[in-house]
Amino acid sequence: MFPDGSIIQPMSKKTWKDHLLSSGLPLEYSVIRIFEELGIRDPGEYSYERKTSDGLSQVFSVDVHAKKVDPKRDLHIECLVECKYRHDGTKWVFMPREYGEIFMSGPSFAKLFVTMDQCCVDRELDRSVLEKFENTYPLCARGIELLPEDANPKTIEQAVQQLRYAVVAKAIDAIEWQLIPWGDTTPMHVIIPVIVTTAELWRLKVGMTVEDIRGAEEITTVADPHDVLVLLQKPDNLNERDTRERFQEAFSTQKQTELKGLFAQTRNYSFNIFMSEFATHTPSMFIVISYKRVKTAMKNLHSFFASDRLIKKREKKGKA
Repeated sequence: MFPDGSIIQPMSKKTWKDHLLSSGLPLEYSVIRIFEELGIRDPGEYSYERKTSDGLSQVFSVDVHAKKVDPKRDLHIECLVECKYRHDGTKWVFMPREYGEIFMSGPSFAKLFVTMDQCCVDRELDRSVLEKFENTYPLCARGIELLPEDANPKTIEQAVQQLRYAVVAKAIDAIEWQLIPWGDTTPMHVIIPVIVTTAELWRLKVGMTVEDIRGAEEITTVADPHDVLVLLQKPDNLNERDTRERFQEAFSTQKQTELKGLFAQTRNYSFNIFMSEFATHTPSMFIVISYKRVKTAMKNLHSFFASDRLIKKREKKGKA
């Protein structure tokens, strides 16, 4: 009873469970436990700063940062994970896309993995090794969340944007780490943006039209269920501008000169060209995983990087 004499209403079993699950905390904890079972040490939140619309710096975070290091190859695989708990019956429906569909120069599965090997003058990631797995992970674009009685266009977009800013922050961290003279080998970093959800994942069948959907009684007529999808969503003009500004702020003139010397050996381009290309294309892909498949999917992703053929000797470029 409250001091004013009112009665404290007991929280029903269903209510406390719903509130706890909706907080997202149990899902985050469950995902952390899965990474720990896979041998990842101390997975936890990843925090970063970015400017708000009024120009003030504010701290943001993604739910889980899981890092696996191969010390023999000095290879750092880093998953940035945003968790989205959704009640039973919630569906995420995406438009279909195909890899390399634009004159064979379109989306590439390897672009899912944000590879920071530009400072590694003697070696590089062989992206062709990763391309062999693209048939396992269907590509999609633009998604919508369907609730039993409504639709929410913001949920997926919010997860993507949160990861987008975090990937840029982690990429800057990686470059700063690579500039430290560790020894004979420069660390190589691969960043993977991941969305984990309890929502059902659906991909519209190729060729579906408004008329097809209007005439359908069940979603299975117009879409296929999936446990894992790769979402294609390139940075927009505001994302590009933000990334350029963050790179400019992060690297002093002295560091830019140092990076220019490294890039001349590996990619034959300047810091400004690297920054512009990164801002335009990174990140462009996000892997979306149903919670029930997280452990299997993460095992598979980590197995990609166990191949001895993944890292190859780099052919040095002449200075421009």
